[in-house]
Amino acid sequence: MCYTVGMDMDLLQFYTDTPKFTHAPGLQVMEALCARLGQPQRELRCVHIAGTNGKGSCAAMVSAMLRAAGFRTGLYTSPDLTGPWERIKVDGVDITLDNFARITGRVKTACAGLDEPSYFEKMTAAAFLYFAEKRCDYVVLETGLGGQLDATNVIQDPAVSVIMPIGLDHTAVLGDTLAAIAGEKAGIIKPGRPVVCAPQPPEAERVIRAHCEALGAPLHMVDINNLHPLAHSLSGQRFSYGSLADVSLSLLGGHQLANACAALETGRALGLAEDALRRGLSGVRWPCRFEYVPGTPPFVLDGAHNPHGAAALAAALRDYFPPEQRFTLVMGAMADKDWRGVLDIMEPLAARFVCLTPEEGSRALPAAALAAAVRTVPAVAAESLDQVLALCRGYAEPVCAFGSLYYIGRLRAVLKEEQPCGR
Repeated sequence: MCYTVGMDMDLLQFYTDTPKFTHAPGLQVMEALCARLGQPQRELRCVHIAGTNGKGSCAAMVSAMLRAAGFRTGLYTSPDLTGPWERIKVDGVDITLDNFARITGRVKTACAGLDEPSYFEKMTAAAFLYFAEKRCDYVVLETGLGGQLDATNVIQDPAVSVIMPIGLDHTAVLGDTLAAIAGEKAGIIKPGRPVVCAPQPPEAERVIRAHCEALGAPLHMVDINNLHPLAHSLSGQRFSYGSLADVSLSLLGGHQLANACAALETGRALGLAEDALRRGLSGVRWPCRFEYVPGTPPFVLDGAHNPHGAAALAAALRDYFPPEQRFTLVMGAMADKDWRGVLDIMEPLAARFVCLTPEEGSRALPAAALAAAVRTVPAVAAESLDQVLALCRGYAEPVCAFGSLYYIGRLRAVLKEEQPCGR
């Protein structure tokens, strides 16, 4: 992964040299690490969000609503686009590199002698410390993987637990059925605490309802029948949800309307005023989620990396462009994802594919292997991001770059630097 010039590489390596999994699944190591740090998570009032898709977007929306209501708000999300410090924000601003270094030093000291915490456990501990230090009124906390055994689940008394749409992803870890995965996600539900749940497949919804009933947790289901889209363009969209009429949303795509309904239900569960709900949604920013970057050619950037996300991306492309439009599709994928399922959904929209290996490491799918799997249109394996851009600019069609955020963040940085005034 390419990080900011001047960043202390020893500091980064404390995180990046750590494997994704360093010990058997469980919260024991995370609990021990938090204990050594003085239990910072116990000082935080959290909105805890799990799900397969949409949880980052929902987290960004809820954070924006809380800020609009005047609350100092922490936001913890993953993955990042250009560096791990982007995962930790207070009032929409990334933790500074100086503060990140200082907090990391404390986490590193606390790790000594423990079974090594994972990358995500270290990052989560750093986030807890920073949010407690900044005395956040609320923290919006996105799970990394699953829920029940996720490092974020050391929190004990969330203000609201939110479960976004569940699909088949991370099946080797979470289980190979929707019911099994839903059981892991439902692990964030706590006794007596309110739960907001997005529309789910029936087998997943049954599991979530059963958890809520067993724990006496009030359940607020998003009723998608109350969603009424009003208008959309590449500058934003408008919709109504139940009694809340003509709401503006800065994020694009029909899938973001569904995410916004979950965010609205969460805001209501938190007791936020209607004005805060409206201002939060109209001003929210969430890069690389159906993000339109004008130019010649124009780019759409999206982090769709599984079939559920790809289906939402394909639907949005059909909504925002003429029905006959075909695209230069740029794709980079991780080998352990269902990249073939993504390819099947996106290939009908393609004039051609430009494939890229998203990062170094064993998880990355080689660009040549991806290009060889494309069946109906030309496909080329690019050797670098510069070559991707050069190829795309030689074609007439608009470009949609999707898949792994590990490369899309770098692509976005280049495109934004080339725009007038960095817009």
